[in-house]
Amino acid sequence: MKTLFCILCLCFANLAFTQSAVDYYEEALKLYEKKNYSAALVQLEKTIKLDASKVHYYDFWAEIYIQLKQYKKAYSVYGIALEKFPEASLLYNSRANLLLKLRGEEDAIKDYTQAIKFAKSKKMKISYLSNRAGGRINIMDYKGGYKDLMEAYALDSTNLAVLTNLGMVCDEVGRAEETLKYLIKVVEIDSLYFPAYINIGFKYQHLNRHEEAVDYFNQALEISPNEPLGYSNRSFSKLQLGQLNAAMKDIDKSIKLYPGNAYAYKIRALIWLKKNKATKACEDLETATAQGYSDRYGTEVLELQIKHCQK
Repeated sequence: MKTLFCILCLCFANLAFTQSAVDYYEEALKLYEKKNYSAALVQLEKTIKLDASKVHYYDFWAEIYIQLKQYKKAYSVYGIALEKFPEASLLYNSRANLLLKLRGEEDAIKDYTQAIKFAKSKKMKISYLSNRAGGRINIMDYKGGYKDLMEAYALDSTNLAVLTNLGMVCDEVGRAEETLKYLIKVVEIDSLYFPAYINIGFKYQHLNRHEEAVDYFNQALEISPNEPLGYSNRSFSKLQLGQLNAAMKDIDKSIKLYPGNAYAYKIRALIWLKKNKATKACEDLETATAQGYSDRYGTEVLELQIKHCQK
């Protein structure tokens, strides 16, 4: 009888310490939140070994690789997952986001299109339409971006991301008079939605009203003090106002927060040129070119290089 009791105790002890896929997943989430990505990856792989039936496990798996800057592995995970779940809109959207990060806009747009096709809810479709619009805007397909945003707007006229992006693209499609309408509507809905303040400031930049632009960038940065686009845009307006040292301080902060922003290097190059530091300007123009400035924004950097950097 004593032997049987011991055996039963051992069995129950083993059961008590057996972790489920959910346990490993929750542990991976905790480690991820602590930015311990390598340890999170170990737990997530244990999760999938026990349960390979959940789309969001694969999505999280790829996201961990992205945080580890192992982009090829992340892309591979999306491929494996989409073979298993060929109608998973979440996976198409996430892979598109990765492609956009790596400047693969054309392929990203294709994945966003698949995400839209398989979206299971209106909310998801709006999000994916807005993302595809962003991809199209990045390759200067402003009409395509505007069309996507208007389709999303028809589904929900109060969506903050859609309204903000409409405010950004209207100037590019001959609807400049509509820009502030959409952006002011955003602020009326949510006074703490900082992207709207950035885009209102950007609109005032287009109108050469740089003091007003700075005011809006200030408001954006009060809400979100580590927003790199707030600093880069404010830097440009300060440059136009002749505040070179303040402009340089802002652009240095922006580049530190977001070193992959080609536009920021162009702005800093313009400041260096105003300071008669052509060598430093040319270094930044070279960086902007290497980061694909011309593909996204046009020929201005190339023209500056021809004018100031050719020996």
